[in-house]
Amino acid sequence: MNLTTIQSRTAKFCGDPDQTRFSSGYVDAINDAQKQFTLDTKSLFKDVAYTTVSGTSTYALPTDFLYEDTVTYNGLPLDPVSRHTLYTLYPDTDWTLLEGTPKCYMVDPEEASLVVRLIPIPQEAKPVSMRYYPLPTDVSSGSDVILNSSTLMTQFHLGIAAYAAWIILTSETITPEIVVKRNELLRIYTDAVEKAINTFKNTASAPLRLRGTNPR
Repeated sequence: MNLTTIQSRTAKFCGDPDQTRFSSGYVDAINDAQKQFTLDTKSLFKDVAYTTVSGTSTYALPTDFLYEDTVTYNGLPLDPVSRHTLYTLYPDTDWTLLEGTPKCYMVDPEEASLVVRLIPIPQEAKPVSMRYYPLPTDVSSGSDVILNSSTLMTQFHLGIAAYAAWIILTSETITPEIVVKRNELLRIYTDAVEKAINTFKNTASAPLRLRGTNPR
C-alpha cells in the first residue's frame, strides 16, 4: 500500500472513513507505527561496506542506523564488546591505543556520534562489512510506500494500519467500545508482528538493543 491507501485503511479502522475527525494525525501515526513494527520484528536490514584506513579506529554509521546485526573485517566476523569488558581485559593498558588486526567492535555509547569502533586499531586497508537494522524512512507523499518500499513487507501493511489506528484512538475518551476496538486493533498488529518474526527468523535469539548500548 502507498501512504494514500494505508491512510484510508487506518481511517476506516478509526471509524473515520471521510478522514475529517483525525485528519491531522494520520501520517504521524503511520510513521510511528512503521517504526514500532521494525523494532518489534527486526524484519528490515541493510548492508554497508567500509575500507579501513591505517591508524583509524572509528567509522561513521549510516544515519538510519538503529542497531547492528553483524560486523566482519576482511571477511571474518568480529565480536561485539563493551567498554566494561575491555577495561577488565586490559586493566593496566589504554585499550584505545591498541594496534593490530581488529578482533572486536563496539558501537560506542560514549561518543554519541554514530560511529563503529574497531579494536585493535587496524594498520592496513581491509574491507569491513556491517549488516544493520535501520529505522524506516518516514512517508509524507501519497505515493510513498512504508517500510522502505520493500515488496516483501506488503503482507504486513494492514497490521501497521491497525497499529496506527490504535495510536490515534489513544486520544479518545475511554469507553467500553473504545477498549474493545483498541484491543482488536492490537490483536491485528500482534498477528502481523508474529507472522513477520516467523517468516524472517532474524531475531529468534537476539535481545532487543537500543542504539548505543553494548552487551556486558
